[in-house]
Amino acid sequence: MTPPPTVLVVDDEELFLRTALDGFADSTSDMTVLTAKNGRLAAQILDTRHVDLVVTDLKMPEMDGYGLLSHMSRHHPGVPAIVMTAFGTPEIESRLREQGVTSVLDKPFDFPRLRKAITDSLSAMASGHLTGISLATFLQMIQIERKTCAVRVGSREGQGLLHFRDGQLIQAETGETSGDAAALAILAWGEPVIEFLKVRTTVPGQAMQPLQALLMEAYRLKDESHRPHGTSHPTSGAVPLSPEDLEDSPSPQPPPPTLTSHKEPTMAAADKLKELAQIDGFAGCGLFTPTGEALAMLGAEGVNLKDIGVLANNVLMNAQKASLDMGTGRGQQVHVEAEHAHILVRCLNEGTDPLRSQPGKAHIHLVLILKSDSSIGMAKLKINSVIAKLADDFRA
Repeated sequence: MTPPPTVLVVDDEELFLRTALDGFADSTSDMTVLTAKNGRLAAQILDTRHVDLVVTDLKMPEMDGYGLLSHMSRHHPGVPAIVMTAFGTPEIESRLREQGVTSVLDKPFDFPRLRKAITDSLSAMASGHLTGISLATFLQMIQIERKTCAVRVGSREGQGLLHFRDGQLIQAETGETSGDAAALAILAWGEPVIEFLKVRTTVPGQAMQPLQALLMEAYRLKDESHRPHGTSHPTSGAVPLSPEDLEDSPSPQPPPPTLTSHKEPTMAAADKLKELAQIDGFAGCGLFTPTGEALAMLGAEGVNLKDIGVLANNVLMNAQKASLDMGTGRGQQVHVEAEHAHILVRCLNEGTDPLRSQPGKAHIHLVLILKSDSSIGMAKLKINSVIAKLADDFRA
């Protein structure tokens, strides 16, 4: 007979632990509930007996939730976790659930909600859908909670350190490599083991890309490492980009994520983009990845589409974050009304995850520049039509 699943609840509030035990008292035949008042005691339980699911707070004495999660990464990587904390936005909760944390519960909450989260997680576990917490999830929690700390990451590929100050990644080191290059190498490692170092890091900070951009690039590198040799990234064919074009970029950065397709570029894709040139006041348009890598451009002389594309993508990404924080969902389009031009940026993301590519899903940004506002209404309609057609050429 298969024994019931064992759930370990970790929190420094004894009243909460008693409430959890009392609440599950009538479910003893369905599960075994254990409790621990800090991460150190929880780690001892994990090391001495089988546990199927951990429910943990993040802020605790002796060893906090980060220390416990890093211990689980090193010694119990297959045990999933439910995190109890106050992350603040539905976007963050959704992102963490998709990347390893089975559920995120904002405190305070009622017991029925906790019970449902545990029951749902155990049901998913029985279906083989749960895994341990990922490195990306762990780092994003550090960012959200504005932690100052260091994270040691080990893997078969090497050892590395990631330094955070007030939730911002300020330095990365692996071997003789540092900065963005080191962070990308660490984030792309397979089967990483995490060690949380709760220290006031004294390493000097440096200009590094935001964590989200580094994660996106790391996922691209992982995707390319699994792609058959010789598979290349397509462009839409409107304007081929040369190495000289790329050298003119406003600021050198590691290449951002590239949209991929199993289709070869076709003239049809170029024709779709050229539909925008028929709009009155047209000055240029471009197709970009979410982090600003140009896939194709079409424009008049004197219009620096690459620079505008990078900046417009940043505006759109910030607007999307703000709209999610406001609880209105992910923003789809931004209209920048400038003194000498109107810039429209449209996002098409058929997936649900902003950080990694998803098979069969297109994620592209379309930027349109107009010299006047005479055709704004028509331009918005045309953008929606064109980007939907272009999606067919950029589904991975």
